[in-house]
Amino acid sequence: MTSNIDHIWKSLQDEDGVSFSIGDALNRCTKASHSSIPSSRRKAKQKLSIIKDLHISTKLDIDSLLETSLTPFSSCITQEFSSGPGINRFSEVDFNVDGYTNVPLPTTCDYLDDSDDDENTDVAGSHVSVHHDPGNYERIERLVGHLKSDDVSSRVFALTKLRNAIRALVHQCPEYQHHPQLEFPPPFDERNIKLDRTLPLVSDLASPVHHERSTDLQDLRETIPRPNMKDEDKHDSEQFKLAKDQLQTISDLCVRKLCRLVDDKFEKCRRTSLECLELLFLANLDVAKHIPYLIPVLMARYSTSTYDKDLEVFVQDNCLHEFFKRGGAVDRQDRGGLLSRSASCQLIEPNEDLRLAMCNTLQSVVRGFVSRHLALLDAYYSDLILALQTSLRDPFLDVRVATCRLLVQLLRIPQWNEGAKYFSTGLARSAIPNCRHRKTAVVIAAIDLFEASVCVPDRAKLKGAGSSAIVDLVGYRGDNVLPIAAFYESSCAVSVNTLAELSSHQNPRVRLRCCEMLSNFLVFLPDRYDHQQRLLPYVLSFVNDRSRDVQCTALECIERCGSQYANEHPDDVLERLQLGVDGDNSIAYNIGLPSPFSRRPSLGARLFVRSNISRFYLALLSELSNWKDQTRKRSVDLLLILVVYCEEHLTKDFQYTINSVVKSLETETQAEGGDGNIRDKICHVVILMSKYVDPAVYFPLLNPRISGDSSSGTSNSEDGSHSETSRRCYVIILSSLIQGSPLHRLIPYWQMMASLLANENCIGTFAGAKVKLESLKAFSILTERIMSKHDMNVLTTYLNEAGRMSKARAALLSCQDSLLQNEDKLAK
Repeated sequence: MTSNIDHIWKSLQDEDGVSFSIGDALNRCTKASHSSIPSSRRKAKQKLSIIKDLHISTKLDIDSLLETSLTPFSSCITQEFSSGPGINRFSEVDFNVDGYTNVPLPTTCDYLDDSDDDENTDVAGSHVSVHHDPGNYERIERLVGHLKSDDVSSRVFALTKLRNAIRALVHQCPEYQHHPQLEFPPPFDERNIKLDRTLPLVSDLASPVHHERSTDLQDLRETIPRPNMKDEDKHDSEQFKLAKDQLQTISDLCVRKLCRLVDDKFEKCRRTSLECLELLFLANLDVAKHIPYLIPVLMARYSTSTYDKDLEVFVQDNCLHEFFKRGGAVDRQDRGGLLSRSASCQLIEPNEDLRLAMCNTLQSVVRGFVSRHLALLDAYYSDLILALQTSLRDPFLDVRVATCRLLVQLLRIPQWNEGAKYFSTGLARSAIPNCRHRKTAVVIAAIDLFEASVCVPDRAKLKGAGSSAIVDLVGYRGDNVLPIAAFYESSCAVSVNTLAELSSHQNPRVRLRCCEMLSNFLVFLPDRYDHQQRLLPYVLSFVNDRSRDVQCTALECIERCGSQYANEHPDDVLERLQLGVDGDNSIAYNIGLPSPFSRRPSLGARLFVRSNISRFYLALLSELSNWKDQTRKRSVDLLLILVVYCEEHLTKDFQYTINSVVKSLETETQAEGGDGNIRDKICHVVILMSKYVDPAVYFPLLNPRISGDSSSGTSNSEDGSHSETSRRCYVIILSSLIQGSPLHRLIPYWQMMASLLANENCIGTFAGAKVKLESLKAFSILTERIMSKHDMNVLTTYLNEAGRMSKARAALLSCQDSLLQNEDKLAK
């Protein structure tokens, strides 16, 4: 019989597939009955008789669904009925609750049984609860029947009525108005950590004591205003209870039907059903029995994915992933979008607003269960992670941001720590491509997700569960490691240092958030020692940032790391403090420091930086002559910060430092339109270095290079000679070292410096014009430093010792003769 009805209705559809009403069907069948073809007349009469017998119509009468509104009045629920033979009309009731105007719901349904009319219902003014009144219960069942209608307009109209009723009811519930947000603190937050001072070598993150529920959520729930049972407040309490009873009834009858409509082919039905579900799950109702229906329905609207625990990556295409594992010429799937910044994503839900609504619905489900019965969602944790991570590639940016925020909270829930450990590395790697996005909101959300993934506590191994993803963030790859796919596709051989891009981002908000993330890694990670040398250069570069907030955050991070270093290495610190041997007393350490330093860094901070400088210092020196101007500038700024922290420690590798600095000057000199600002910064760095490095260290290195001694073996040319450009740069370096050296260190070497700068190799006939000019400038600076009126007592004391006056006189006479002999040439 059902197949015959379906066949009939297919024949009663027009060319566009739109069904006719009963009247249209009768007219159409009547026309067919007058046709000249006998078979058509017989078929039309047969269709007409079937329709009249069954009273079927696909265009439902939504205006006759319910007789009363489901939303409460300010004092009670008033029901007005108007019944009569063949009359169905609205209950004329209008009210306003929190800005929402009640739209009356229809009274009856034509295709339902009308035998249960409300003829015996009490008169208007009676207090009736939907949860206990059989009549209202049946009316809601009729509404559910409309939700199953085949007519789109009927479903949309019923969903709209239902949403307005739920919206008005939930705003009467105090649990909804004060429902706690998902704001779980990170695992290293002091509210979640019990400090163990007996184990100073173990990070505090390794031994936290998590509460059963978050402190913030407990505080919020404790502050929820409960109905006061005084006489004047009993009325409001009854309203709250009545509204909640009505919502519970709606939830029991409608949630499963709403879950079915999530997969409806019409967008408006899907949108409205998601709104209803979100409101119901935030109303603090008993909806646990609906979870097995809702979660699978929502998961079906996301693209499928799996997780490879061996490689710790999420997989969208299993065949391609297996081909990669066999050594195929394809890149790893988590690197998709890292270079192109646009990754392909398979979308099941075409509407971007509905994809955002699905994410909000999942968030409302977690919010509704986080403070009670969270264990009911344990079985669906992996499904939530697998579904949500696919949205990290969504073309709609708001979906990416909302997904990152929800994943951050899922990783921070203490009860789900074991599941978070399992997916932490994969989620951290999935967040890296979004860190290179052009939109600031997406970048900051991706940084939050990466930090939350890395900091998931793995207390069994005393490490961050996702800390291995830090290697992917900095784009590190071994010297002898090359993917097989790189032989066939050049893009597969490219490694991207995403952290370097974040540290030089144009937006100060991104740089500040990145600095905060690195600070948390260096201070709180239990396995921070494995990553200190990778992350410390970026924190030091933030010290010289343009934003004051970023500078303060970086300085605070280094000071905290220094305090930890002092606690963990007491032998290195106590000896210096007790004996007072922290540096040379003749050096003014607090004078001449660059911005933002106002005083000398603490001992622990200086020792911390010195202990981690060896791995990246030579790499930094090589970047001083990089072909990119911005890279050279940032390298010089970082070198300036290192000089402040390393002080005399720079003497160890000073021979490499001098050569690299000179090579950088040569690059700036030879470059077309070289940046004079970089040359000035290089000279500033050298002046600050001379404050801590003794002339006994740098003068033997500069002497053969300035004089051009080919037998010294200090040149890389075939004949051992030094070019004019090279000699000029070395003279500039010597001039800067003379300016910054303390006078008591400079005086023992001023005679040799003066003789070097005034000899034939520097200002003689065969010396270049630029070398002569720079040599005369250096000689002038030297004489000014030595003959300064403020420091004349130091020079007099030095020369009064036996034999030094005669040597000084001989040196000055030699310089005078050399200058007089070349006076005419120098004038030209």
